[in-house]
Amino acid sequence: MSVIQVKVPAVFMRGGTSRAVFFAKNDIAKYSFEDKNRIILTALGSPDPYGRQIDGLGGGISSLSKVGIIGKSSDSGIDLTFTFGQVDVHTPTIDWKGTCGNMMAAVGPYGIEENLVEAKGSLTKIRILATNTSQIVDAHVLVKDNQFQAEGDYAIAGVPGTGSPVQLDFINPGGNTTGLILPTGSPQDTIQLSPNKTVTVSIVDVTIPVVFVRAKDVGGDVAKSPVDLDSDTNLQSLLEQIRTQVANRMQLFYRGDHSFIPSKAVPKVVMIGPSVSYQTSDHRHMATHQTDLCVRAISMGLTHRTIPATVSMCTAAAANIKSTIVHDTIGEAVQYRLRIGHPAGVIEVGADMKQVAGAWQANKITTYRTARRIMEGSILVPISSLGLNETP
Repeated sequence: MSVIQVKVPAVFMRGGTSRAVFFAKNDIAKYSFEDKNRIILTALGSPDPYGRQIDGLGGGISSLSKVGIIGKSSDSGIDLTFTFGQVDVHTPTIDWKGTCGNMMAAVGPYGIEENLVEAKGSLTKIRILATNTSQIVDAHVLVKDNQFQAEGDYAIAGVPGTGSPVQLDFINPGGNTTGLILPTGSPQDTIQLSPNKTVTVSIVDVTIPVVFVRAKDVGGDVAKSPVDLDSDTNLQSLLEQIRTQVANRMQLFYRGDHSFIPSKAVPKVVMIGPSVSYQTSDHRHMATHQTDLCVRAISMGLTHRTIPATVSMCTAAAANIKSTIVHDTIGEAVQYRLRIGHPAGVIEVGADMKQVAGAWQANKITTYRTARRIMEGSILVPISSLGLNETP
């Protein structure tokens, strides 16, 4: 009897405000690189010209179109490895350049539930290596009866209900992608948009490379909803032009069929503005005093429905670096956690930054997320879509 579909073990996880299909490294290692990518694209339902990922588990937007490959580390001092892929909705593309702070919150719980790491006491510290960026992250996971304690009373904006908090400490996260916290050596840079038009940006690489631009400088509004911002095609085109120029300047590419193409996943581009009152996506009123600043982040060509966790961490770092437009927007040093207003509400992030001999260092960035195991089983992949003659 011929095999019509190949079964690949997988777990569907939520981490923070994102979702991803998680594969165990040992389960996916038996496939070639090309077949691994085909399995992942099939799992998420990409490419989908309709933008819905109707034939897979993706949700049609960047935060719901992700993959993680998790393994048990053989290196001393590292418990788990996490390889992250950003799956494009419309094209058969997986960008392996960056990492995901939201899904990082699910790596520790996954490791405990898959018996890759041992749960110890009521709070287990798990050291994770993000292989894409060589970033070390300490996840502090609540445990009950030697299992991840998913339930709790901690709420995060953009996720209904509550869960147990997962503390994430990104250790020395400066310059993970480019080697420098300020890749150009300057807290502000000028981007040439046309012969007669320029815009000032700040390019910062802490946990992930981000290009910050003042919303007022590009005709944007940090009080608007993602849907309204996405409908402004001129604005989105301008932001992508800025992002692409910075990607070229930072040499952030992935290999296409015949050429090197600027990465779509990094850098992220973020419109920033002072604290303002606005209505959240769940129709709550956010007052000016509840935030330190407001942002709208663009991810994979669309306005993020919340804010990528790594972007929030980079924002907190930039707020501590004198003369960046983030620091100038706040107008003073950050004393405690930075309160960032995004479409769904507020996220608080703490950044331990210092300046040594004129150079900035990021010692640690801390944030809190929740996570949940949603489904476990197998991804079914039509064998005709793989380069296989039989099941491996």
